[in-house]
Amino acid sequence: MLFIRFVMVYKKKETQANFQRIDTPAFHRNHSYIIEVLKSELVSGQGNIMEIASGSGQHAMVFANTFPEYVFWPSDLNPDHIRSIEAWRQDASVDNLKSPFKLDVLEKNWGIGKVDRPPDGLDAIININMVHISPIETAENLFKGSCLHLGINGKLILYGPFMKNGAHTAPSNSDFDNRLRESNPLWGIRDIEEVSTLAKLNHLVLNRLVPMPSNNFMLIFGRRE
Repeated sequence: MLFIRFVMVYKKKETQANFQRIDTPAFHRNHSYIIEVLKSELVSGQGNIMEIASGSGQHAMVFANTFPEYVFWPSDLNPDHIRSIEAWRQDASVDNLKSPFKLDVLEKNWGIGKVDRPPDGLDAIININMVHISPIETAENLFKGSCLHLGINGKLILYGPFMKNGAHTAPSNSDFDNRLRESNPLWGIRDIEEVSTLAKLNHLVLNRLVPMPSNNFMLIFGRRE
């Protein structure tokens, strides 16, 4: 009877975890390509990396598995995403993936350095597919916060669709941009020059631009010398 009860409890917990985990198609399309770029950027051998707008939590899970020498700190604003990140974290069974915490990028104080938050002087901040589905103020504060909390050799790493030289890089991106702006006039695909200007205003500079599949880019920013 005890064994049967244990199995029933285990299955209940497993079902609950499965329900909380979000599985996004975009993750399956892009995570392997993102990791290849990160392998050439995360070379210090150890440190702390914060992911902003971690979404489902799947990227954070594979990052922690791929780079065991780094400690990863996932965050998000959406409570459903927080629950999904934690569910994937429990499934990952790795020691270097911290519990997710709520972070509103628009807040002036991100709580960095407090209990259960990443320490200051971060080695990297990773942000995937956020700046085009949020107001430009979000991107502005992303760069402000990164300037405050990145270490001297820290990097801000962005992934997503971007315009280049004032033009979309593919008709599909133009269509996507139109749909975003119809959904919310404050959203839209940003130009690389636009975000580079935000970086310069916060003592950061675009060091590397990597074209990615499906008309996306990875942008790697560092401290301006």
